[in-house]
Amino acid sequence: MTPTDTPPTITLTPEERTALYYIPQAPGGRVVPEELQQRLEDLGLAAKRPDGTRWLTQLGDQVRQGKR
Repeated sequence: MTPTDTPPTITLTPEERTALYYIPQAPGGRVVPEELQQRLEDLGLAAKRPDGTRWLTQLGDQVRQGKR
């Protein structure tokens, strides 16, 4: 991507944006429904690890921090 290219816009629902703060899920923390985690994975914001947990991708972390 060149400096003049603009990155694609990622549009999230308020529920999806909130869920970014709770992935990966911590014991006793807020439970993010499986279908919501799958939607974030479909958008490329989360990835499933071999143990079945989901973690944010670099893109997901940038979106969570408001950088994208």
